[in-house]
Parts: sequence; C-alpha cells; structure tokens
Amino acid sequence: MQIQPNNKDWLSSSWERSKEAGLIQRRLPDAIRLPNYELKERQWRATTMIEAVEQFVLPLFNQICSHTDSRLILTDADGVILSSWGQSHFREQLLQIALDSGCCWQEKLKGTNAIGTALIESRPISVIGEQHYIRQHQFISCSASPIQDYQGTTVGILDITSEQQKHDITLQVLVQNMVQLIENHLISSLPNGVTRIDLALDPTLIHSGWQGIVIADQDGKVMAYNPIATHLLEQKHLLGVDLDQVIEQVPRRVIYESHTMNNNAPKVRGKTPVSSTHLHFGDASVEKAWQQATKLLNHDIPILLMGETGVGKGEFVKALHQHSNAKQPLISVNCAALASELIESELFGYAPGAFTGASNKGYAGKIRAADNGILFLDEIGDMPLEAQSRLLQVLQDKVVVPVGCTKEYPVHLQIIAATHQSLEKAVEAGTFRQDLYYRLNGLVLTLPALRERSDRSALITELHRKYRKCTQTISTQLHKKLELYSWPGNLRELDNVMKVACLLASEENELKLEHLPTNVVHLLKPNHDQLNSVPPAQTLRHTLDNQLIETFHAHHGNVSQTAKQLGISRNTLYRKLRAIGLLA
Repeated sequence: MQIQPNNKDWLSSSWERSKEAGLIQRRLPDAIRLPNYELKERQWRATTMIEAVEQFVLPLFNQICSHTDSRLILTDADGVILSSWGQSHFREQLLQIALDSGCCWQEKLKGTNAIGTALIESRPISVIGEQHYIRQHQFISCSASPIQDYQGTTVGILDITSEQQKHDITLQVLVQNMVQLIENHLISSLPNGVTRIDLALDPTLIHSGWQGIVIADQDGKVMAYNPIATHLLEQKHLLGVDLDQVIEQVPRRVIYESHTMNNNAPKVRGKTPVSSTHLHFGDASVEKAWQQATKLLNHDIPILLMGETGVGKGEFVKALHQHSNAKQPLISVNCAALASELIESELFGYAPGAFTGASNKGYAGKIRAADNGILFLDEIGDMPLEAQSRLLQVLQDKVVVPVGCTKEYPVHLQIIAATHQSLEKAVEAGTFRQDLYYRLNGLVLTLPALRERSDRSALITELHRKYRKCTQTISTQLHKKLELYSWPGNLRELDNVMKVACLLASEENELKLEHLPTNVVHLLKPNHDQLNSVPPAQTLRHTLDNQLIETFHAHHGNVSQTAKQLGISRNTLYRKLRAIGLLA
C-alpha cells in the first residue's frame, strides 16, 4: 500500500515535488557523493560554522541525546553534509541510506526529508518516519532548521536525525536554540568587527545566547546585528548607524555590555600560537616550521622546503637568512629557470675560456659566492641529473671544482632547497638521485597552502593595509569572499589580487567587490554548477548503470576487479548487477 502524506500544505507540496523529480517511493535513490577534495574544500569554507557547532552546540546535543540513537548533522547551503556527530553504531545504519559526510540531501535527489525540504521552505522542518517520501528513509525521524548569516542568507542546515523516534515540539525547539547559538557565533566572527554590544532585558540573559548582538566596524558604524537586537532596540534598520547613537537610544529597561573584538587575530583550536616571525599571524604550522628551521641554522644541516607554488618558500628563506649568522648575502638559484647546459657553470663556476662564449676572466659560480653564507636552490626537483651528481660531491667533500678546471675550492655554506614536487616520486621515476635526496632532507619542512592557514583573515587585512591608499577600508562582503576563496595560487595570487584591486580603487573610501577586475570577480563567485546541474534521478541512474556495465565488460566479467575499479564492495556490485539484469 502506498503511503500518502497528511494534509499539511508543505508536506503535500514536498511529495509532489519529489514525484516530479522522477523519484520512486520504493526505490532508494542513488547517492550523490562529492569527491573528497571538494568535501574538504567545502568544510574549509565552513570552518567558522563547524567550530560553532563543536564549541556551542555539540556539548548540548551530547547531554540531551546521549542515550538515544541520534546524530547531529551539519550541511552547507547546497545540502551537502559537512560533518555529523553522535552514536557511532547509528552512523553505520545511516550509511545504508548515504546520510553521511560528502552526500547531498537536496529534496530533488532524496525526496521529502528535513534537510532538503528545510532548504526549499527556508524554515524549520520536521519529517517524522512515514512522512519521508522514500520508503527506505522512513525508519528515521528528522528535525532541521536553516542557519542564516547576518544578511539573512542561508549558509547551512542543522539537523538532528533519530531512529524510529517521534520528534516532538521539545526537540524542534532544541534545534532552533542550537541554530541561534551558531548564528550568534557567526555574527561575532565577522572579520571587520571591532566593537560588540550585547543587550538583554535581564542580567541573566546577557551571556545566554539569546541576547541581542550589535557589531560595529573600526569607524563605529553598525555593520551587523541579530533579530533579537532589533526587537530590544525597537528599531528595524541599524546598518550604517553610529554605534554611539544606538547606545544613546537604548530603552531604559534594556541593559547592555560593550566588548572590544579581535576577529583579525588567528583562530586556532586550542592554545593560540605566538607569532615569532612576520611570516604569519598565528598560524601553528608556519610557526612550527620557523622554530625548527631557526634551531638548525648555522649547524651545517641541509633544509628541504616543501609546499605548493606560491606558498612563500622564498620569503621564508629570506627571513631565515636575516635571522642567521651568515656573513654573505643570500645566494638564490632557480633551478627551473636555467637552461640545462648552463646550470653547471652557473652553480660551480668555470675557468677562463672553458667553453665557447665563456668569459676570459672565468666565473666563480653561485656556490662559491655563497661561501660562509646560505645557498637557496629553488625548484631543486628540476635540476638535471649531471648537475645533481656534482652537487652531491660538493655536499660530501665541501669543495667545488669549476667547469674546465682541476683546482678545488673549499666552501662552507648552509644549503636550503625547495620544491613543489614530490622528490620521493622523482626518485622512483629515476629523475632525481636518491643519494642526493637523502643528503638534502636533513630537515624537511612543509609550508601550508593559503586555504589551510588559520590566519587567512589577518593576511587579507594586512595585505590590504599594505597596498591601500590613505585610510581605505575593505567591505565585509569582499573580505568574506576573499577569505572563502580557495586561492590555488596561494599567497602570490592573493598579493597580486590585492595590489591590483587597491590601485583600481585608489580613490574609493571602501574597497568593494565591484571595484575588482571582472576576471577576479568571476574567480570569487562560488561554484555551485556541479550540484545545480545534477540531472534528474532517472537520467543520473541511467548514466551510472552505463558506467557500471562498461566497467564490468572491460574487466571481462571479473567482479573483484570491477568492484575495485568502481570503489564499491563486491556485495554492492552483485546487488547492482542483479538489479540491471546482468546476473541472475
């Protein structure tokens, strides 16, 4: 017997939408699961929201739901599950319906469900057991509520999912209380916030999570506030108003407290590290690398710097040189920029007239120039094998022999090499000498990508301060977009963007998104194409079935190899093969 929805308008509409999406009640929809790299990207973008859940919401959930089969679930604005917490054995049950991190629970993909339907309805929703459109989902009951930023934009969904349990009004109110705590944290974490005012009718509520909050920027102008603040202040429009004016108009029955904010300071879980170098503003990874590197300076131990292009390896080495006891200037060689036939003479020098075109005075070379100093070999992975052999000899014997010469010159220097490549893989491929690799990796340090750094907000503020004209500020919207962008070019890309933007907006009092070049604006726009272009369920299912069939035939019917290729278990593969008629 087909289960029909009750008379609630929202539920009837949701079932109708589910039917129009091509979903079949008795068939479990295919899981739309994002690749791990995109999940990590979305989790990084939602760092502040995830931290709010773990700091303010999770303890409350654990206390109230610890003895129930329940999970606390957080999604982003696309309905993609970012993380979940709760009973581990219940998580295993939810895996059967793909209710786990990386899976998308939009209504058009999963039918009526609290997460996807709350996204469409833009309000708290509870879907109890048989109210789920898909029969395989009816063993759970879910209550979800949208999370909004200070502009009223939905940025995520918070959901509590339980097994075979009726979600009454108490649990629904609990979810909304949790969302209030998250939203308060989001508004209090705005990067340009300088002053925060908490308001309440009673002193016991001033720090309760249900207080009114008003945030002002460095100019004393209101930049954000929560709905409770407008209720207490009896004002609907506060943006741009002087904070002093707001305080003057606080009703007598309302009490308030003022706090100085420090949102440009780094946010690191646990103890905030002290920055002992200008290279960072509290990022623990950079600080650790700096502390380790400085301890090895002047001790004749090579340092190997790893990290993506643009993370600041060159700046790191310059700072080390300034910190060292080196008596000579820093000597840098970009191994990728030199022609293979010139790199040996550039490094080791050459005797007068050693080859056609050589100076009749000879050339000492970079290594001898770095004697009693630091030699920085950038992009060491691109050094030709012949030059690698000669460099190894220098490291072993502490002498250098110029090209076309038999005389040995003793050298004492600190070697720092850097690369964005995996030298271990280069060794396996035979393009990098194993013995040289082990000579260079006395200390291996990896500098984090910009998207991984906890001090992104402070870096954006600092670079804007570096390039801005006069006292220009940066808009909250632009700062947020810059902080959320993944920055594949890392610090080098951010530096270039900020330099160009400040020049283009040199006469503006505030740097805004519209002041940036069109190509940069395009980069900063979030990419929802993948989820927004998800085909209807039946079309998607047809595509997946075709992929399975092609892979199965490519492996000549070998189930084990097919399952391995598709990344699924053999049991799952057997079930799918039977469903499409390839196995009896």
